[in-house]
Amino acid sequence: MKLGKRLQALHDIVDKDYQHIWDCCCDHGQLGAQFLLSSEAHIHFVDVVPELIDKVKSNLQRFFDTQVSRYSLYALDVAKLPLAQHHGRQLVIIAGVGGDLTANLMRDICANYDNHVDFLLCPVHHQYTLRNTLQTLNLNVVEERLVEENNRIYEVLYLSTYKTGSMITTLGDAIWQQGELSARYLAKVQTHYTRVAKGKPEAQAVLAAYQKVKI
Repeated sequence: MKLGKRLQALHDIVDKDYQHIWDCCCDHGQLGAQFLLSSEAHIHFVDVVPELIDKVKSNLQRFFDTQVSRYSLYALDVAKLPLAQHHGRQLVIIAGVGGDLTANLMRDICANYDNHVDFLLCPVHHQYTLRNTLQTLNLNVVEERLVEENNRIYEVLYLSTYKTGSMITTLGDAIWQQGELSARYLAKVQTHYTRVAKGKPEAQAVLAAYQKVKI
């Protein structure tokens, strides 16, 4: 199974010592399927769209017919993950959706579950909004990086409710230490907020913050 650059980066950043991995907003289930091959964890495939879960189920039955006991499928709102029903280290992956939705899901998950859990996030946009929300939650950064695929650059945030790790910052930290990739990403972000600020004066403060970033 060959993953694209974005999903491969998400796969490779993960510590494989989890008992449960939740592949949320899982689309075709490729990332979760890769973890079936590379880890010993029980993989939970979650999407709010029943038709997508049906398709994932069909693919799993075809390619992982001997591993039915190692995965579960849910047509479910990610905000309602049944984390409390399981024991051991758990990782929740939310990728491929906007930062606004990711922020709302993170707020709900953290409000509904107060035990230890790790998160791996890769929003498609609104990273600034997401980071502001994450700062209000009991989370620390394990690792953060940029990954590029098909001329789009994504922020990857690997987070934990453990006290180890660094504080979440509004603009990011390590993502600006990737040389030329960081420079191109910063230029894209500044261009975006320059355009947004023309119609929304409140975005001017965000633009000003990104303009102070040094590569």
